[in-house]
Amino acid sequence: MRKQVLHQPFAASIAPSRLPSTQSMEQRRMPAVRAILLIMLLGTLLVLSGCSLLFGGSKSEEPTAVPDDRVIVPTFTPTSEAPATDTPVPTTAPVVQEQVEPTATEAPAVEQPTATITTEVASPTPIPKVAVSAADANARSGPGTEYGLVGQVTQGQTFDVIGKNADGTWWQFCCVNGQQAWIFGELATVDNAASVPVAQNLPEAPVAVAQPTQPPAAEQPTSAPPPPAEQPTSAPPPAPAGAVNAGNCGGDDGCKFHIKGGPSFTDNGGGEMKLHLFFEHSGIDGGQPQGDYRLGVERDGQLIAAFADTTSIALSKNQGASGPYNYEAKVQAGSLPGGTLEGNYSFWVLDGNRERDSDVFQMYVPPGQGEIWIDFDQAGH
Repeated sequence: MRKQVLHQPFAASIAPSRLPSTQSMEQRRMPAVRAILLIMLLGTLLVLSGCSLLFGGSKSEEPTAVPDDRVIVPTFTPTSEAPATDTPVPTTAPVVQEQVEPTATEAPAVEQPTATITTEVASPTPIPKVAVSAADANARSGPGTEYGLVGQVTQGQTFDVIGKNADGTWWQFCCVNGQQAWIFGELATVDNAASVPVAQNLPEAPVAVAQPTQPPAAEQPTSAPPPPAEQPTSAPPPAPAGAVNAGNCGGDDGCKFHIKGGPSFTDNGGGEMKLHLFFEHSGIDGGQPQGDYRLGVERDGQLIAAFADTTSIALSKNQGASGPYNYEAKVQAGSLPGGTLEGNYSFWVLDGNRERDSDVFQMYVPPGQGEIWIDFDQAGH
């Protein structure tokens, strides 16, 4: 009987057609099946959880999210990288900052109170200057009218003062025709006169030589002397020595031109002699330019024809480096007598007929100073 009871459900499941009511049997069996399934599910869960607790999970659990959690934390978990942070890199940075600080201390370049140098530079006193106040004045070789002429200076010209005489009545200055000269104090004004020293080694004044008295005339024979040779009524003055080609002054008005300004010399390298001349009549319109005048220039007895062949232009007035001019001519230094620029020259004014119309003047041309300016005026003659 027990065996039949035990196997009855199994037999019923195998052969349900033998049961009296199939539907009622299934209704009775469903709760039991559900209970069994629930128990099996719970048992499975317990087994699985127990294994994980005892063994820490199987190898098949490695691809779970645990490594993903560790990937999130790599900022402080990598203990192997900790030594890299112990490198002395941060210690070197402060050392650099300590080296920068000394350079800041080197900035005592602010010690620019070297302004004292500028105050010392302004200390030199200006060079004394002499300005010609007279319309025309003679420049002499010494402090007195007994000394020879060096040249002429005109109103407005200024020169460097280099000395004075003991009385302070004459001023020594530089330069006229390349030479130091003297001017009378009443014909000029001087700036910073107190700083001008007394000139030393003054040239000796020329001494006038007394002419010997003529001896008494010897007795002439009693025979009547021959009649004297006929003399010209007015003999022209001879040409000065050193001007072989100057000739005598021509025309009714004689030698009417005189030097009003210059000669002034300008450095042009010395390759040529270049003349800028101004022929004027200061009594007409304050200095009317005069035309058809030339210049005779001679050196060592040789006349330089190029200057005598060039004429001035009437009513023309150009402005040069040293002053106005209406005559311009130049000659290469190699074509000058002697083949060089430097030397002593004689010069005079020639009119339209090539007759001398001024005194014969002398000038010394320094080396390299080949540009020469002279102002000739015929007023007052």
